Amino acid sequence: MTEEAVHVSESAHDEATHEAAHAHPSYVKIWAVLLVLLAISVAGPMLEIPVVTLITAFGIAIVKAYLVVRYFMHLSVEPKIVGYLLASMLAFVALFYAGVAPDVQLHEGDQWVNVAAQEHVERALAAAGPATGAVESGPFDAAQEFATTCGVCHGAGGAGDGPAAAALDPHPANFTDAAFWTTRDRAHITRVVDEGGAAVGRSALMPSFGSRYDDEQLAALVDHVMGLAPEGAVQGEAEADGGIGADAGPEAGDAGPPAPSEEP
Repeated sequence: MTEEAVHVSESAHDEATHEAAHAHPSYVKIWAVLLVLLAISVAGPMLEIPVVTLITAFGIAIVKAYLVVRYFMHLSVEPKIVGYLLASMLAFVALFYAGVAPDVQLHEGDQWVNVAAQEHVERALAAAGPATGAVESGPFDAAQEFATTCGVCHGAGGAGDGPAAAALDPHPANFTDAAFWTTRDRAHITRVVDEGGAAVGRSALMPSFGSRYDDEQLAALVDHVMGLAPEGAVQGEAEADGGIGADAGPEAGDAGPPAPSEEP
């Protein structure tokens, strides 16, 4: 066999090997898998179970990444440097996420605040009415005041499902949840309404309402919030009747009318 024939034979063999390596079972099968993943990505969050939503999102992302690497990137026949570059890029992405996630997943951090979330709360509060100046027109109706002002974040029924709640993380306090009251009492609720969430080391997005209500109105509003708790959920409620501005201690969490976040 001549040298030219050998060269042609080797070229044909290399081409066949290259085509075999780049072949895949079927575009139709991959398309069908993607349709199934799409259905799962839609159905998963509809269950409204956070763990299922997370598993669905990350699980689908991993499967799709595998399909791309396995059937479209052909790393098995590419030079090794391509694999090294891919691994390096993934490492940098992981490093970037680890560096910024602790801050960006919060509402405020070192010398910064989540301006978008803050503006969302301010727009919602503005739509509910002015947040400064004592409420003087007519008899004070604590239930109505809670529904129109506090309900922006906490919901009219205090379940943490107000119109501004979707944009807030952590979620607005749910006053109807017995677990919420294990570390809160009347003094703490009063202080947060009066001085804001920052007064107890919680989210600064929970504004202070001390200038909006006089002492009697503030007490009535706190009474209403306490009344949203399940029966027997508030410890020492009878003893704590009436104090304003007392500190509930380091275990106290975010609670108050339009508190934008519940931090256990």
